[in-house]
Amino acid sequence: MAVVVSLTAAAASGQSPGASSAGPISIPQIEQEEFEPAVGKQIRHAYEEARRKPDDAEAAGRLGMILQCYGKYESAGMCYRRARALAPRSFRWAYYLGNVEAWLGKNQEGVQQVRNALQLDTTYTPARVRLGQMLLEAGDLEESARAFEESIRQNPRLAAAHLGLGRVRQAGGDWSRAIESYRRTSDIAPNDAAARYALAMAYKKTGDADKARDQLNAYQRVKESVQPSEDPLMNEVKSLYMGGLSHFAKASSLVQQGKNNEAIAEFESALRVNPRMVMAHIDLIALYGGLGEKDKAERHFRQAVELDPGWAEAYYNWGLLLARAQSSEAVDAFRKAIAVNPHYADAHIRLGLLLDETGHWAKAQESFQRALDDQPSNRESRFLLGRSLIRTGDFHAAIAQLVQTTQVDDDKTPVCLQTLAVAYQRAGDLKAAVNYLQQARQRALARKMDQLAAELQRQLDELFRETKGQ
Repeated sequence: MAVVVSLTAAAASGQSPGASSAGPISIPQIEQEEFEPAVGKQIRHAYEEARRKPDDAEAAGRLGMILQCYGKYESAGMCYRRARALAPRSFRWAYYLGNVEAWLGKNQEGVQQVRNALQLDTTYTPARVRLGQMLLEAGDLEESARAFEESIRQNPRLAAAHLGLGRVRQAGGDWSRAIESYRRTSDIAPNDAAARYALAMAYKKTGDADKARDQLNAYQRVKESVQPSEDPLMNEVKSLYMGGLSHFAKASSLVQQGKNNEAIAEFESALRVNPRMVMAHIDLIALYGGLGEKDKAERHFRQAVELDPGWAEAYYNWGLLLARAQSSEAVDAFRKAIAVNPHYADAHIRLGLLLDETGHWAKAQESFQRALDDQPSNRESRFLLGRSLIRTGDFHAAIAQLVQTTQVDDDKTPVCLQTLAVAYQRAGDLKAAVNYLQQARQRALARKMDQLAAELQRQLDELFRETKGQ
């Protein structure tokens, strides 16, 4: 099945981008088979919106952005021309058009469009950086250097501007000043792999083998990191990318089936298609953590946080791994998860467990209570709160919590009854303690939990001896 996209664009009839009218133009067929179902649906929806609103520059431009996401630059360019015709004073449609022209190999046209954009808005410095890159690719070192230098004057913290200026200087044979620019880039963006590699090659060229080796080592450390981006408008385009969803959906299904190794392969495939899929990174933290592969889990944790530090699940899954490794850093991971999402009950529970195990009972109980405040039906947090209250001698409060955990009948009920019995025993009510231990043993036997039943019988025997001694 194919989708034929048809829009209008001023360029079709040779009119200027600011023309008031535009003739029809057909964008080449976009074969549905090239895209995952979710992507095809996304394109069709954007196309229908643009067709429904033929005079809306935003609708035409958004379709262009989506097509740009998937490398359909010629079709995207047609959409941007239409948006330019409808909104000739809009900076971003000119800027986007300049980029796709350059990617299509039309460097001169791309340079002109970006220059047009900068006449509309001189303050968007990433566009000036992009102009410098295009001019460098065209071999115009003088104009390229001028664009990068102006970018740096406008914003000295733009790593891409320093990197570009370094490349201009390198192309001109000025290696010492190229090194100066590359070092500045690395100071601003330590994880910029391109800058580290360029700096290594520059040091190698100038005969400084030790510094070249140091920078190559740094490059190896950061080459798989999410590379820094300083262009919000291009980030807006990238955010529309939905590739990899089929792999992600298959991986999620495999996790539900317990096929974790196969799930890992699918999540990794999803990330090869779309490295910005944060949820795939987050799921891989958990899966690799479960396999004890800390290095791989940590790589995905770092990438998830670099992409978007606002995902509490990334810190939570990392915290689980650290907790299994008995690392004290787990507490900080769970606290970060809670800082991102204060209502994350599971994170409160895991934090409470760690605090309880290290004797910080008051803070642990506070964490369990926070989990209960958010999820009053959370049986685990209620049980853990009751157990912790036993430890601090608040037996009546513990009983009030633990009684509520025994209202269902499942594999956890015998342990809940056992813990409730302990609370009654510590409170001095041995009769109630015996009663709940007997109930616990009966439930354990009914569920063929023989080892627990034997343990409960030993506790009952001890209690009977204690009651006879009174």
